[in-house]
Amino acid sequence: MKYFIFTFYGVGLPIAYKLQQEGHEVLVGEIMKKSETVTKDEKASEDPEETKRRLSLYNGMLNKMPADKLIEKMKEVSDKSECFVFCDFNNTFKYAQMAAELGFEGNFPTEDDYKFEQDRDAAKDFVKKNYPQVAIGEKKEFQKIKDGIEFLEKTDDVWVLKGNDESGHTFVPDTDNPELAKSQIIETLQKFPDGYEKSGFILELMIPYMMEITPQKIYYDGVPLAVTIDIENKQLGSGNLSLMTGCAADLVFPVPMDERICEIAFPPIIDELAKKHKGLFIWDASLLISRKGGKIYFGEFCSNRPGYNAFFTELSQLPSISHYFESIIKFKSPFTMGTVGVSTTLFNLHRDFDDNSILKDSQIDYKEEFEKNIWMYDALKDKEKIINAGYDTNLVAVTGADTSLDDAINKMFKVIEKGFSFAGVYYRPKADYISLDYPTSIPNRLDYGIERKLYHIPFDIKAGRLI
Repeated sequence: MKYFIFTFYGVGLPIAYKLQQEGHEVLVGEIMKKSETVTKDEKASEDPEETKRRLSLYNGMLNKMPADKLIEKMKEVSDKSECFVFCDFNNTFKYAQMAAELGFEGNFPTEDDYKFEQDRDAAKDFVKKNYPQVAIGEKKEFQKIKDGIEFLEKTDDVWVLKGNDESGHTFVPDTDNPELAKSQIIETLQKFPDGYEKSGFILELMIPYMMEITPQKIYYDGVPLAVTIDIENKQLGSGNLSLMTGCAADLVFPVPMDERICEIAFPPIIDELAKKHKGLFIWDASLLISRKGGKIYFGEFCSNRPGYNAFFTELSQLPSISHYFESIIKFKSPFTMGTVGVSTTLFNLHRDFDDNSILKDSQIDYKEEFEKNIWMYDALKDKEKIINAGYDTNLVAVTGADTSLDDAINKMFKVIEKGFSFAGVYYRPKADYISLDYPTSIPNRLDYGIERKLYHIPFDIKAGRLI
């Protein structure tokens, strides 16, 4: 098949690269300006150095061009039956809609999909109307840091900090002591004032003993095809401590569509939404479950875009990357029940002392036998070497897949420990991944979902007491 990939952040480039390695023709359209990824009511800017690094991703590795040039090339395609358009994030909506109008197969996020993920109030109103088994947590909104600090100094509750702009990172206190938690959030606000005041921030009441589980449902032309469960460690540090990342580690596996968790996460309105979308439609809803009473709260939606690393972890369970796309256009689930995938992110946390930007131009080296399990976020080719671009602290995602959790984890850490090299790389270790010592570990959350009868495990578990 021939694939057209549209991207801004570059998160779909590892998929494009693997499709190319499988022998498919792949053309990548890069969105050149951040202003093209937002609505007309939003403002967006990007530092020139950041733009330069972003646009250097996968140089020498993929056939890339500006997104508008790719649209022009696509207009010349006469036979669209063997082509697929993949838009890696819903902020590509402007080009996705141009591509959809040309009559290709693919996924085509809309501006409404983008806004639905960005507008937390709209998402919560949607939950109130359509999710009878899911509650909404209390929240407070602020524009100025001084107002947020003033509120915190008067409260006796524990709150979670979330910025409305991507530069205002989510921060979850690592304590349930109100005074200590308050100090941590105030310190975070004071250290990063620009990020939190850029578009304002919110404080959400912390859910006691919270367990996050994220089901995802995929459709094609409105037809439901598959459901997967994603259990993710987002914090940078072991024990789910420190700052939040996009994903530090995860576990993903397919389940039947009649599991109890599907009734909770995908009420009938989601099927109706899917019918309004051409091609591939992806919907996930993170569920925050309180171990103190079992009440289920709403986390967030990712409307019509894959989650990362979750998508890599799904694809790692398949015989090929193209198998995913070739299956869904035939209205078949790409997954085989009984498989499980895992991932861990390898981070480049090194900073330049002068401008605080991420250090770049370091060699990424790995054994070819493990290439299937390596998904490079921050890479380009310089002559014969693959080096990092210095655009992202997320350097590489490493996956493992099998029919047992133990084997999948062992495969993943074999790649990390014996088949990959990057100076000073950081990742959460195997002991943390398999830990049963803290309640929000991946095995404990997996176990909790079984105990609550949210789902059944279709794969083999060999890890200690989980059998």
